[in-house]
Amino acid sequence: MSVAPDPLEDSFVRLRQRLRSYLRRRLPDDVPIDDVLQDIFVKAIVSRQSGRAIVNLNGWLYAAARTAVADHFRRRDTATESLEEAPAASNEADALQLHIALSSCLRALIDGLPVHYQRTLIATELEGRTQRSLADELGVSVSAVKSRAARGKSLLKARVLACCHVEMKDGLVSDYHRRSSVGCAGQCS
Repeated sequence: MSVAPDPLEDSFVRLRQRLRSYLRRRLPDDVPIDDVLQDIFVKAIVSRQSGRAIVNLNGWLYAAARTAVADHFRRRDTATESLEEAPAASNEADALQLHIALSSCLRALIDGLPVHYQRTLIATELEGRTQRSLADELGVSVSAVKSRAARGKSLLKARVLACCHVEMKDGLVSDYHRRSSVGCAGQCS
């Protein structure tokens, strides 16, 4: 009784060297090509055992090789991205902590502003109200509220900078330190 030749085994024997060359040209030198090649043939065996018919075995094997190359670079890029993102996340957390610490005295500094600037900043910046709703409540134009908000922010910035040295990067506080309690007029703890 003779055993029928296995097309997958025949393809493995016939294509092994060509697939190895194909992979060697596309993958870095440190990648074990024989392991990748073995994984490709194992996938073919598993696919065949699961009942899927592989019509064009040569085409299927080359498609699996292309996928293996793409998978290798995806894994490598994902590992690189996660390493590069870790310090950035830490820097963002540090920046957030700086924002929180600096903002802890903002309310006291806002309370030291003239009443109409104080009221405008508290309503629009801290409470999240719209300038239109505040203008309607105060019986003034939206333009007047916008001017008060801009002038109030300018005055608040001057007070913060008199109290603290602040360094900004990409719109976030990257560092700050208090100049002296004299600049804060005792308003920051």
